[in-house]
Order: sequence, then C-alpha cells, then structure tokens
Amino acid sequence: MTVSKSPGWLIAAALSVVAFAEVREANATEAVAGRYIPGAFAGPGAGIVPPTPGAAYWAMSNVYYHGEASGQVPFGKSSVAVGLTGDTYAAILAGVYVPELHLPGNWTYAVQLAVPLGRTAASAELGLLGSDQHVTGIGDIAFAPLVFGWHNDAMNTWLSASLTITAPSGEWKEGDLAFIGMNYWTFTPAIGFTYLLPQHGLDLSAKFGVDINTRNPDTDYYSGAMAHLDLSVTKALTENLSVGAIAGFLEQIEDDRGAFADTHDGFRGSSIAIGPLVKYKAKFGAKTEVDFTLRWAHEVEVENRMKGDAVFLDISGKF
Repeated sequence: MTVSKSPGWLIAAALSVVAFAEVREANATEAVAGRYIPGAFAGPGAGIVPPTPGAAYWAMSNVYYHGEASGQVPFGKSSVAVGLTGDTYAAILAGVYVPELHLPGNWTYAVQLAVPLGRTAASAELGLLGSDQHVTGIGDIAFAPLVFGWHNDAMNTWLSASLTITAPSGEWKEGDLAFIGMNYWTFTPAIGFTYLLPQHGLDLSAKFGVDINTRNPDTDYYSGAMAHLDLSVTKALTENLSVGAIAGFLEQIEDDRGAFADTHDGFRGSSIAIGPLVKYKAKFGAKTEVDFTLRWAHEVEVENRMKGDAVFLDISGKF
C-alpha cells in the first residue's frame, strides 16, 4: 500500500461514503434503531472522491456507542420496552476502488463496499419482566455502486454525490432487544463538500444524506426516512498531526408507520451531537502512509431516541 500518486488526506476521505452506513444505533424508527450515528460521516475530506484511476483504498473503522432511552420503545408487532440501555461495538471493513475510466472535466467515478462485524448488548423492561440480551456477528452489508466526485483545477474545492444500498444481511429476530441487522433495506443518496485552505492548514467538510427504508416484512413496521448532516473543521498543527471539531444533526422527515407509531404521533426522532477530532498520519518508509483518526460525538439534544456517546477510531490506507 503506497500513496505515491495521491495526497495523504485522500486516504481517509475515500471511505467516508459507506463506512458507517450499516452501524445500528438508537433513534426513532422501529426499536429506536437506525443505521446512522450523528457525527459518523464528519471528518476531513468528507466530500472527496479520490481522483487517481485504478487506485484502491481500505479502512477499518471501529465504532463504540452507549445510549439510554427512558421512554417506551416498540419491539416487534406488539412488544413495548421501557428503560432501554444499549451498547454497540462494530469493526467495519471498507474498501474503495476507482476504475480506469478517465472521465472528462475533473470528474471521478468509484465504487465502495463496507462489511461490519459487531456486538450489541441491550437491557430493558419488556412487559412485566426485565431482559438482558447480546448478539455478535456480521451486520448489514453496505454497497455504493454510484459514487461520483468533482474537483476544481486548484484541487481545493471538492464535491461528491453517491447512492449507498444497505442490505438486511445481519442477524435480526422479532422482539429481541439486541440485534445486529435491521431486517429491511435502506437506500441513502448523499452529497459531500470539502474546501481546503492549505495556506492555513484548514479543511472544511460537510456530508448530507437521507436514509430511505423499506418496510420490515416480519413486523409490518415502516421506519420513516431520516435526513442527516455532518460537519467538521480540521486544523493541521504539523505535517502529521491535525485537530478539529465535529457536529452531527439528525432529523426524521417522515412518520413511522405501524401500530406503535400510529398511536405516538408518527414517532419521529431527532438528535444533535458535537465533539472533538484528532488525526495522525503515520509514515512507514518513503511511500507508505496510514491515517489514524479518533472522534468523539456526544449527543446534546434528542427526541424519541436513545441519548448517548459514540467513539470512532478510523484506520485507513491505500493498497
């Protein structure tokens, strides 16, 4: 893995579209669990698609989330849990490939794939009894067949547009408190933007997307579409070390549909999370670089969802 033909900051950016698309975490929707964690796509280069044809990038993204929900939570067709506490850890293996297409006008096309391995533990009062459960396995696999990027000639302004499809490949069972998969498909169109000010060592990035879900066929519950926006500001202190701040915003734009949601005004959710970022670029020899990015997203305001903290450790490089 070398980076001789691409700037080092392209490595982490290459995985920004799908790296967290399959991580289960709590918000409104069925079992207050959705695919997006506020702050998941926040970071330097979030709007960049690598411009080098034939290049392949890899990343291992480690995510830990702890959250709690004191209100009622729908599970299955008729079960309702109270006092839900959840812990999720996922190691997501992701890759990006840029085919040899040589598109005109500074355009780039890429494809991406992410496979999560995770463990979820949850506890709550379910009916009249308390319940503790945990599950470990492969989660819902995400694939982005359409990833387009553009940059200006100065290579300081970058735009991206993508479509990610997340399949219900992870373990799920009706009524369980803990699960790895969601048991429905999700389609996520997204756009990204990055503006670089190299003279000041600054990276300003944003990513906006909408999760559009299908109905869960086993529970006949439909989890409404969710819009999410991630922002970051990153400052390079040295050639290898950068620090910054992130923010994530989630707003459900469509009602849930199901027995529980119909009696709870659509059960729409929202969240705001903020936190710090630290990035370190390690060099191994003359041509090999590996990026380490550590982020913490603390939810400061939520509605109809669990409230908690997420920690992300991303390790990325180029083949």
